[in-house]
Amino acid sequence: MRLTAFALTAAALFTTLPAQAATMPTLEQIHAAVQVGVAKTQAKMQSTMPVPIAVKVTSLTGCQDSQEVPGEVVCLVAMRGGMRDAFMVLPLRNENGTWVGVERKDAKFAGPSPAEAQAMIRAWAKEEVARNPEAAKDVQMQEAQSTMQVKAVNECEVKRKTGYLVCDTELSVPSRPDGIKTELTFMLEGAGWRYVPR
Repeated sequence: MRLTAFALTAAALFTTLPAQAATMPTLEQIHAAVQVGVAKTQAKMQSTMPVPIAVKVTSLTGCQDSQEVPGEVVCLVAMRGGMRDAFMVLPLRNENGTWVGVERKDAKFAGPSPAEAQAMIRAWAKEEVARNPEAAKDVQMQEAQSTMQVKAVNECEVKRKTGYLVCDTELSVPSRPDGIKTELTFMLEGAGWRYVPR
């Protein structure tokens, strides 16, 4: 099964159900929601796709409240479809205590807040300078350590192979007060966000 077909199948697995506030789902609850979606999809597509769809949620990176649809959560998961692995964002709702998938393509997963991103970049720059004193002479590294400000972390794209989030980010430094638009990469881990330098 090609990765694009896998992504389309995964997006079509879910049905829309009413929202209900709840805590975040576990890996097991997400996997159960996906299996229900797979069963429904297979029932609908038996004539066109007689081969069973083998889809498994292999890991859960994290979940957050959806910024697009109130009452939904979005979870960043690794999934295996056939012989392919990919990270994707799955939207879910809690329906009477059971997590169910939501049929919505291209759900977004938000990156860190500007304050979190700024703290991570400053910490990274300080570590780099401590490792390589020559880097301390670089103006950009000097600014990254102390005066650079992250003004906004906008839309993020999940990289299917790594699960990293590449986010449109707005920075400012004293030498460029009008601002800098760039892409920064972040990774969500159990302890929180981590900056991934290029």
